[in-house]
Amino acid sequence: MSTRANESVGRSHRPFWELVKVQGKLALREPYGIVFGVVLPVLLLLIFAAIPSFRQPLAGTTVTISEIYIPILMVTVLIFVGLISIPIPVVRDRENGWLRRISTTPTSPANLLAAQLAINSILAVVGFVILGVGGILLLGVKATFEIPGFVLSLALATIAMFSLGTLIAALAPSQGAAGGMAQGLLYPLLFFAGLYVPTQVLPGYLQTISEFTPVGAAVKALDSSIEGAFPSPIPLLVMVAYSVFFSFIAVRYFRWE
Repeated sequence: MSTRANESVGRSHRPFWELVKVQGKLALREPYGIVFGVVLPVLLLLIFAAIPSFRQPLAGTTVTISEIYIPILMVTVLIFVGLISIPIPVVRDRENGWLRRISTTPTSPANLLAAQLAINSILAVVGFVILGVGGILLLGVKATFEIPGFVLSLALATIAMFSLGTLIAALAPSQGAAGGMAQGLLYPLLFFAGLYVPTQVLPGYLQTISEFTPVGAAVKALDSSIEGAFPSPIPLLVMVAYSVFFSFIAVRYFRWE
């Protein structure tokens, strides 16, 4: 009896994993996720490694510019993957009728979306590993990570940004609109993540605004865990709140055709 049950469960999971394989092949043909999840972190590391001052402690501290920027770069990867790699392929599949056609097969459109998110999650994790290991080896970042807090912070940041990407996919009527929405959000999110200027040097009111954005909260939580301390509850709760809000709106307005 248990053998039959196991076989049934195995058959029920096959369509999903087949979709993951298909989405993986599409990721090679239209490499949004590979560019932003793998190539971008490598380029950023090489640029930072070429600037000797990034490995020097800031005046009066033991913290280097590289240590400030590693969590920022990790969140930057999530911003690009979440805004571009997730919504544009999904909207394309809806425009060309692929989501509608797949709804007539045993595989549901929801599984297709889940497979898309799974592939992008894998690519984001690759980017995190590149930045974490490269930061330690190339930039001299101290390996004092508070592992549970670091993993939790990355997981919540990933969920928040992927939920935002799904929200764009839900609301955008076309690929052009999805691209426009992504572009409109890209630069403010990069600013509040601290990519242009670390948030530590921003005026107080901008620092406060940043901490209550999903990206600013993510950077703050990751920064604490990289320094060896478990993140405070506030940035974690901010990311949870955005994830719930984005997901609710996305589910409410998502259209398969």
